[in-house]
Amino acid sequence: MREFCIEYKHDEMGDTVFRTSKWAHDAKGAVRLLLQKNPDKTGKCIFKRGGTGRIVSVKDITTL
Repeated sequence: MREFCIEYKHDEMGDTVFRTSKWAHDAKGAVRLLLQKNPDKTGKCIFKRGGTGRIVSVKDITTL
């Protein structure tokens, strides 16, 4: 398992960038823990806790 830092924006919150960390086997699995369904072609996504937005970046921050 690796730790990933996910930066994302909510449409309702303007230009504010939020950050969370998730433990998963790969980056795609970490993003799935945050979203209801995968992002569409334009990058829009629906978050599990409501609201829409987009994923800005996903970084592996695991220290070995």
